[in-house]
Amino acid sequence: MAKIKNISALGDVVIPALGLTVKAGATVDVSDEAAASLLEQTQNWTAADQAAASITPSTPSTPAPDAPAAPANN
Repeated sequence: MAKIKNISALGDVVIPALGLTVKAGATVDVSDEAAASLLEQTQNWTAADQAAASITPSTPSTPAPDAPAAPANN
């Protein structure tokens, strides 16, 4: 388990997949896997304990394209 802190400028954050609402400035315990995913959102979350600080955010298995796909010709 890792503790992360809501630093979002938008205030309270709802995490439907975890069934959580985290108040602005509050901390919450989540699994290491959830912490790795949420800590990718650096504008919204920060590590709040040593366990979270040691987690490396996950990287997507498929990188995002550099440019949008071209429209299909019909």
